[in-house]
Amino acid sequence: MGVFHQRKPKLLGVLATCVCVCAAVPLFYIVYHAAVADAALWQRLLRGRLPQLAGQTVALVAGVVVTTCVVGVSAAWLVERTDLPGRSIWRLLLSLPLAIPGYVVAVCYMFLLRRGGFVEQLAMNHLGFARGEFPLPPLFSLWGVTAIMSLYAFPFVFLAVSGSLRVQDGALEDAARVAGGTRLATFFRVTVPLLTPAIAGGVVLVGLYVFSDFGTVSLMRYQTFTTSIFREFAGVIGRGAASIMSLGLVVMILPLLFGQILVQRGRYTRGAQWRPPRPIPLGRMRVPALAGVLLLVLLSLVVPVLVLSGLTIQSVVAPSMVDQIWGVSALSVWRSGGNSLVLATGGATLAVLLALFPAILVVRYGGGYGRALAFLGKTAFALPGMIVGLGFLMLFIRTPIYATVAALVLALAFRLLPQTITLGEATLRMVPPSLEQAAQTAGRTPWATVWQVTVPLAIPGLLSAWSLAFVTAMKELPLLMMLRPPGFDTLPVRIWEAANDAVYTQAAPPALLLVVLTMCTLALVHRIGRFGIDTAAGRSAPATSDRGYDSSAGVG
Repeated sequence: MGVFHQRKPKLLGVLATCVCVCAAVPLFYIVYHAAVADAALWQRLLRGRLPQLAGQTVALVAGVVVTTCVVGVSAAWLVERTDLPGRSIWRLLLSLPLAIPGYVVAVCYMFLLRRGGFVEQLAMNHLGFARGEFPLPPLFSLWGVTAIMSLYAFPFVFLAVSGSLRVQDGALEDAARVAGGTRLATFFRVTVPLLTPAIAGGVVLVGLYVFSDFGTVSLMRYQTFTTSIFREFAGVIGRGAASIMSLGLVVMILPLLFGQILVQRGRYTRGAQWRPPRPIPLGRMRVPALAGVLLLVLLSLVVPVLVLSGLTIQSVVAPSMVDQIWGVSALSVWRSGGNSLVLATGGATLAVLLALFPAILVVRYGGGYGRALAFLGKTAFALPGMIVGLGFLMLFIRTPIYATVAALVLALAFRLLPQTITLGEATLRMVPPSLEQAAQTAGRTPWATVWQVTVPLAIPGLLSAWSLAFVTAMKELPLLMMLRPPGFDTLPVRIWEAANDAVYTQAAPPALLLVVLTMCTLALVHRIGRFGIDTAAGRSAPATSDRGYDSSAGVG
């Protein structure tokens, strides 16, 4: 069992409460402004815009969630459980699409596939097609937006599932096979149930990301809650309509968060005689599997990087008049890159540390209060970044840290908290609680047990959580626009300013630098922690051999 049958430390409850309440400040902000809004405004929105926006938003979220689950789970299983060649390389390459902001991916494929774009120009110049005759995919539609968003969102599921697959007990599947189960039956009856918490965590992250996305849907002209909230806030009606729509967005994510709570009520831990699963030979399916993984990497990573590189070279070698007007010094771009690195590193690290308090409270001590706190802490990620920024702006405006980098790091950490809490819960469920109980029996305090036992065993999942938070922080735009100090430019700000004016050759250099810096940081994390491979195999497995733990309890 993963829950301690003892009273939780009071300090842990206080810290978890403070963390989750602070993360919910933007929620309190929109609830207040929605409550004081005029009744006529409520009626107008409920009868008109809200139902249509709800339908379009739910359709997009459902499409992206289904697509990313199929792609992410399949890719994770091929990389972690089969004899696919180059598994360590694919593991890194399939996580790197998270380094590319969604609006940058949209810009790249709009440059290629829009009418009058690069592909149609090639067809007209070299294949004899007239303008408008060459068949192109319906980019500016529900299917087009779903495909683009899935290309950079599937790593949420891939990282969560691959981390879970690496620490699963291979003895459970072997026992199922010895009992007469086929490989397919074993997969659905043993592997998939063990993966359920990780899949649920990935689905929540994808769903929340799609619900709160603004850049991609705005550029691709697909109407969702976030685009309408932005227009209402910037227009005449202002905060009332924007707050009502934001409140509707929060209501829509409730089933997603409640569903994850129900799925993760089971206790998934490793046994005492843990050993890694044996790779499954692909046989004749090796070539098709390799081709599928390669195609996924090409579409999600290689194509955007090549487009950004080409546009960057064009802006340097053959600048247009617009490029000369927009052109800025390389030093200022590098300075923006340094600001983005400092901000993302600080925000991601603080978010992981803060998430430990509610995650430990939920996983180790259970109870409705802990689950309610974690639920409250996850709501911020479903809110538009502009609303999150406004909430923290009101919180900091009368404090000494207002308009400072410290305020920006704090707000960003709470913005990232839903990701780190979600993956932190999934990670802690894989740590055998008997080791923590044994440490406390030996005289260690609860806090010493956390830092000397729990955290070292949870390093694989915590590294994945930090990586996701870091990548999200590097791409964050609306929050930075609201809270950044004067003169504190970041790469997303520079990218958005140029892309919003359709000057793609000037958006490409900072976008390419953003991708390179993010990829280099992820590669460093991959090198140091190997995303938990060495830690899980070399440290956790031997440590689980304490005698008080039931090795057969793969699923409690």
